[in-house]
Amino acid sequence: MNEGFTAGASRIDITPPLTIPYLGFVPRHAFFEGVHDPLHARAVVVGDGERRVALLSADIIGLSKSLAGEGRDFTAEVRERVRAACGIPPDHVLLSATHAHSTPETTGLRRMLDHPGAAAWIDTLRDQLASAVALADRDRAPARLKQAIGRAEGLARSRRILGRDGRLYPWTRRPPDDQIADWGTHDPEATLLLFEREGASNIALVHFACHPVTVQVQPLISADFPGAMTTFIEGSGIGCDHCLFLQGAAGDINPVRGTTDFADVRRYGLLLAGEVLKQIAAVSAPDYPVASPHVRAASRTLSLPSRELPPLSEVLEAHRQGEEVVRQAGTDEERKRAERALLGLTERLVRVRRGDAPAPAEVQVLRVGDAALVGIPGEPFAQMGVVLKRETCAPMALCLGYANDYIGYLAPVSAWAQGGYEVSLGTWSNVGPQAFDLLLDAARSLVEEVWKA
Repeated sequence: MNEGFTAGASRIDITPPLTIPYLGFVPRHAFFEGVHDPLHARAVVVGDGERRVALLSADIIGLSKSLAGEGRDFTAEVRERVRAACGIPPDHVLLSATHAHSTPETTGLRRMLDHPGAAAWIDTLRDQLASAVALADRDRAPARLKQAIGRAEGLARSRRILGRDGRLYPWTRRPPDDQIADWGTHDPEATLLLFEREGASNIALVHFACHPVTVQVQPLISADFPGAMTTFIEGSGIGCDHCLFLQGAAGDINPVRGTTDFADVRRYGLLLAGEVLKQIAAVSAPDYPVASPHVRAASRTLSLPSRELPPLSEVLEAHRQGEEVVRQAGTDEERKRAERALLGLTERLVRVRRGDAPAPAEVQVLRVGDAALVGIPGEPFAQMGVVLKRETCAPMALCLGYANDYIGYLAPVSAWAQGGYEVSLGTWSNVGPQAFDLLLDAARSLVEEVWKA
């Protein structure tokens, strides 16, 4: 085995009770009716003889630092419990979410603590995440790391297709090909980090960028296609009992089919798993290159300017008028349309009331072998992931969105000029157009820092 590396992994069921809400439309917080497939938190701890780093991947939509309430920091509390349990320093622990949407609403678009029992469940989730890391640390065994890059075509596309008429279109409702001016940025690469362990099952880390919204806003709990993919790999019988899905820069990337169909969940999961299995077979060759056993960590917290906000009085008046339209609706169809319009006005009002204070944003980089795992605390557009792969000193740089916090969409200046949902005024849009480049510059700098250490 390659001297110096140890790796361990764990998997914990974090399926919530049905009293914990998910992110719906009308009402904004809705409640599940059952469980289609369970949710898990998966953890891996990697050491090089001197340092250890921990990586968590949870089947959840996101993890807001404010999830546990004002004056508390959910991420910091998880990290502190990890430090107490196994001694891994807080800045060596990265919390990531798969961003599956049929999961509890933990991003903070609405306050979960307003629901009975939510506070206790949040504390339980915190302890479950910390326990997953502690169990992974205890599971460590000598290991060697192999890395590979494949392509999972036919699963995801940009959801911001620009027509020649200047309008933005989703992939599923795009105009004819000859009427498209720009297909949008898309990254079909599926990256594998495989730990081959001595006397223990192997561990796979799979990085891919796509919104898990296949079964968005429906009443059954589901880990969506990332859960299906990890289940396929872990049950494949190839000796890889732990598989972590690492969500990439998926802010503007959706599945190719606009369905709410569990058949598509399985289809996408199988498509991605098939590519991963092909890579695992390729790297299993005894002469396949092995990554150098280096582990490092670095992080930096930025202060990102708020997006511009209109006057509160203006937004209040628009909301009042929207409520009046709902009251005057004469048919069920008219009422549903009015309520959907009112939802948008409510989102604007909630966002404006939250104010324009700068948003703290942690950028974190873990070096694992020859790969840099770059944690970004929101929904970065695909462009960020592509740039990091091309423009850093690391042989392999992977952008992990939805990491350590949730501060909304992170769109480049060009996307702000185009408009669209992601940059519209709402609770999903907290920081301004400068944020994208500020985060990207910090990420480049931190990658260089861990490579020179």
